[in-house]
Amino acid sequence: MSHLLLVLPIQVHREGGRLFVESQAHNGLSLWLKHFDYVTLACIEVAHQDCATLPLDTIRGADRLNYVSLPEAWYPHQFLAKLPSIMRLLKREIKKADYLQFGIWGLWGDWASVAALIAHRLKRPFSVWTDRVESQVHATSANFKSGLAKIYTLINAKLMQHYERALIKRATLGLFHGADCYRTYAPFCSNPQLVHNIHIGEIDHISEEQLERRLNNRPSELRVVYAGRAVEDKGVFDWISAIAKATHNGALIKATWLGDGKLLDAAKKHADDLGVSIRFTGSLPHEDVLAELKKHDVFMFCHKTLESPRCLIEALICGLPIIGYRSDYPSDLISKNGGGILTHRDDIVMLERIIVKLQKSDEIIADLSRKARLDGLPFTDEKVFEHRSFLIKCLAV
Repeated sequence: MSHLLLVLPIQVHREGGRLFVESQAHNGLSLWLKHFDYVTLACIEVAHQDCATLPLDTIRGADRLNYVSLPEAWYPHQFLAKLPSIMRLLKREIKKADYLQFGIWGLWGDWASVAALIAHRLKRPFSVWTDRVESQVHATSANFKSGLAKIYTLINAKLMQHYERALIKRATLGLFHGADCYRTYAPFCSNPQLVHNIHIGEIDHISEEQLERRLNNRPSELRVVYAGRAVEDKGVFDWISAIAKATHNGALIKATWLGDGKLLDAAKKHADDLGVSIRFTGSLPHEDVLAELKKHDVFMFCHKTLESPRCLIEALICGLPIIGYRSDYPSDLISKNGGGILTHRDDIVMLERIIVKLQKSDEIIADLSRKARLDGLPFTDEKVFEHRSFLIKCLAV
């Protein structure tokens, strides 16, 4: 019998006596249960979640899933006050499990990192998981702050950098989602592995026939889309500026931003100030996001930090060329077939020129779209979770 302990940066909430989790995490837990006899999930319990959620008890194999509630503790005084009791709780759960995976994500309130330190002290093999360089993301957010708040954020970012590297050095296995995370963390890990995370089945991939129908019925406008939160590290203002420049230079563009985020109102104002029309949908269910992506021509992104957002893989799965700032992650995703065009980070002018060129050429759009579909074919939720489960099971108990 195999028992996996997951300490993850996801959240649950209670409603009517039932536990609810974000829909993609719901899918992930069902896939873990396909590969392990028992799974214990330890994560933070909150009062409410502003996203689409599903009941934990509807997961396939829910009778083999155990939940351990962890508290919110985002500030040093909260974290230190709760640390002793949570350490005892995590120690008990670690001793019960055969396999350990910890999704480290920060500093204060990061119970997965605490669990990793406990496992190391107990001489238990464990894996760490991350899909972005959290310390860099945190440092980038300081650019939008001032005074003591900015200083506090920068200090925490520096502490995070040392902390995450120390944890990774102690891990038996490093599961790093995407080439950006892998390249950053691999030098500090004895067993680094490049993995991916996606919650789309094979049935959700755009077919060759569906793609051809889209290409044969393209309007004169170039339909540009992004799917994600309007926050600092997603480069939302760069994205809007590139659309505005292309529009003012004569390109016919229909631009859509799928998602919410703390900068959404500021993003709308920025678009208005630049005199460009952009459709902002706010938050949508994941299935609606996929349906929207399949209606567009290109997926443009302006990511500012080293991370591995699932949206780029989802774009390729929907036959959308990825157009945006170059880093190891997107470069790796399109390395086989070339389903996209990448430019230097922060180069809004070049991004605008690419968009203008694409709007004028059905042939280039068609070629890139077919290549993008091919680059997306290897990615399904079943395959990526099977890969990660295999790597975890290779750990000595």
